[in-house]
Amino acid sequence: MNKKTITFLIFLSFFVIYYAGSFSKISFGDCIGFVLDVEKRTFLPDFKPLTHFLYINTAIFCSKYLGMDSIFVMRMMSVLPAAMTVSLVFVLIKEFVKENWIAIISTLVFGFCFTFWRSAETVEVYTFNALWVILFLIFSIKALKSPSKNYIITAGLILGISLWVHIQNIMLIPAYLVLLYLKHDHKRIAISFIAFLLPVLLMFFVNYQQNIDFRYAFVSKKGPWVENTFEQGFMDLVKDVIKALAFLIYNFNIFLLFSFAGIIYLYKNFKTESFFLFTACLFTLGFATLYAVSDNYVFFIPFYIILTAFIALGIKKMSSKYALKKLMLTPLLIPLFYIFCLYVVSLTPQGKKFDEEKSYKDGLRYYMLPWLHNNIGCIEFTLDNGQTTDNVEALKESSSEFIELRKKYQTPEEIRKL
Repeated sequence: MNKKTITFLIFLSFFVIYYAGSFSKISFGDCIGFVLDVEKRTFLPDFKPLTHFLYINTAIFCSKYLGMDSIFVMRMMSVLPAAMTVSLVFVLIKEFVKENWIAIISTLVFGFCFTFWRSAETVEVYTFNALWVILFLIFSIKALKSPSKNYIITAGLILGISLWVHIQNIMLIPAYLVLLYLKHDHKRIAISFIAFLLPVLLMFFVNYQQNIDFRYAFVSKKGPWVENTFEQGFMDLVKDVIKALAFLIYNFNIFLLFSFAGIIYLYKNFKTESFFLFTACLFTLGFATLYAVSDNYVFFIPFYIILTAFIALGIKKMSSKYALKKLMLTPLLIPLFYIFCLYVVSLTPQGKKFDEEKSYKDGLRYYMLPWLHNNIGCIEFTLDNGQTTDNVEALKESSSEFIELRKKYQTPEEIRKL
């Protein structure tokens, strides 16, 4: 089976998986805010960190001019780029390994990793952002392996545009600079850098037209997350590292072990590409680990993409000693791993207490299983005036505004099901 066919089949398979597990009702967190923006059908003309300009305005365009329902649009804005990203992870891995079975195993591991899978099932920007990240990585690797000037120019343009999706992608700029340094072609470097710079300058120009200060393209007025990050003490940093390790283990379980061999194999056999990927890892992992925000687990996704390539190379290296091909179907057991972990945690006193405290959004199930089918929604929570010790005032306010807009063409019973 050729590369294009496998890539398409991976896309199709994960589209079905992600769509089947997608939220039945608008979930908690930032979901209702995004859906509300699309329901209003008014374009957001600024490049602030929480605007996610390209993401939200693409959804608004689909709703406003193509007549699509806001909830359906936002579902597709998660599921579709998620499936595309997984298929492109296969393409990235094939840049390093010839064996299809190794690339397929590793791709399945990424597709089933908790953080990415959960992001595909809810309304969030992170799978859409991952699509731009994987495209940048693919074109960068191709630029390092090929004399074609188009790859490095495209990589620069994609990285520049990706900042319109999520400002987190500034953490890939050091890797991009390494890419330019490694190419040793002044003309192509200049064109690529201009291609990168144009979208960035456009961001600042649009904000200037809106009388928005330069710095607010990078920091938000709505939260002191940047300040809190730099104010962390030593023990806070230790906790951040422990939490990052816990995320890694839960997302990649035993497959994480292959990454160590993969890093060594990459350095020995793809030295030039390794400098680029190691730089990308250092800054994306460092940012995700240390950034002082409650849902920082989603910021690991760019790093997880690269980590998957390390895992693939580790499998390749160790397959010469062990019959690892026999384990090809092992990634299909990953969902059972999540169910088993949920069962074990639910038996502990701490787990039972946490489950009770978070029962308003389905307790431990919400936090430990990636799929959201048959979930509890924030709309019904708001209509029932649900109570919790968590700060949900902003969520209730957005939900109430969304409910009022929907009342124009839906009954209360229909709205409750959203």
